[in-house]
Amino acid sequence: MYVYNGERRQWMETVSNNYQDPPNSIQVEFVEGCNLACSFCGIQAIRDNGADGPNDIHGKRSGPYKNLTIQTAEAICDQIREANWNPRIEFAMHGEPTMHPFFVEMVGLFRKKLPKTSLMMTSNGGGLLKDTEETVNKLMDAGINVLFLDNYERIKIVDKIKERYKGPHPVYEYPSDRQANPHRRRRHDDHDIVVGMDLTLATNGTHAQVSNHAGSAFPLNYNQSGKRCAKPFRELSIRWDGSVALCCNDWIGWYKCGNLHQTNLADIWQGDAFHAARQKLYHGQRNFGPCNGCDNVTLRNGLLPDRMGRQSLPEPDAQTEEHIQKALGNGTYTPKVKKHFDFI
Repeated sequence: MYVYNGERRQWMETVSNNYQDPPNSIQVEFVEGCNLACSFCGIQAIRDNGADGPNDIHGKRSGPYKNLTIQTAEAICDQIREANWNPRIEFAMHGEPTMHPFFVEMVGLFRKKLPKTSLMMTSNGGGLLKDTEETVNKLMDAGINVLFLDNYERIKIVDKIKERYKGPHPVYEYPSDRQANPHRRRRHDDHDIVVGMDLTLATNGTHAQVSNHAGSAFPLNYNQSGKRCAKPFRELSIRWDGSVALCCNDWIGWYKCGNLHQTNLADIWQGDAFHAARQKLYHGQRNFGPCNGCDNVTLRNGLLPDRMGRQSLPEPDAQTEEHIQKALGNGTYTPKVKKHFDFI
């Protein structure tokens, strides 16, 4: 654990005594890579077979996939348990989780180590086409509470899964069935399949606004400048190798908060990089790194930094900026993919 002394102690004491409520949700990246190359995706897409060649105007990149290891998965679970956190865990981030060769077994590991935690997987269904009913049921038996399928209508993968899957677990359509909100925390023994509206067509529900993912998916947009963002107050995003991102919108890993193999997750969450970013975003200052031009909108922004909105954070100072620049150093985690709008 961190020892707070000297200048760091003085700075952290001004930042609400160095305490931030535990994250509501944690995203875990099973795979960096995907079987698709969607237009709004910031990775778009790291392929496993190398058939797409080097970066081009469409942003396709050759593989191989980078997979979460058992050691990293165990470290994530152990550190969540040691911190006494109770987040909702979503297997998503910047790749297709069912491309992991042992995605069912990985879910089983999380369920065994975190028996009461709500587990969700967001997928395009690519790894569920073979032996669909058996694979989906194995995934549910392993411990998934919500299997959320992004229904990209042009691809038709999810249509095939719906046609082939006969049960026993219920299949809901979202957002037409508002009770099926995939982000609602489930009991550990619930098992729902939720089919989401095509992100390119969605106009309401949790997909009412697809953000530009800090400029990785769509052009930079400054219409949220001066407005707060709650993501680093509420969410923790862990990449396949244990690196921790500022939020899930930082696709290329511009802002680096730490790595759980070097620093405990609880200490990363309460550390300099996160606190400096929170201090800036609490005051609506998005003029740094991935936040500069990101148009993400989050609800209940008034209830910051704590869940009841009873605390406050001071204006950023020189030491805040020093920590920001340190987190932005040494380049990006993943090379930026050129998009069509980069050539306009």
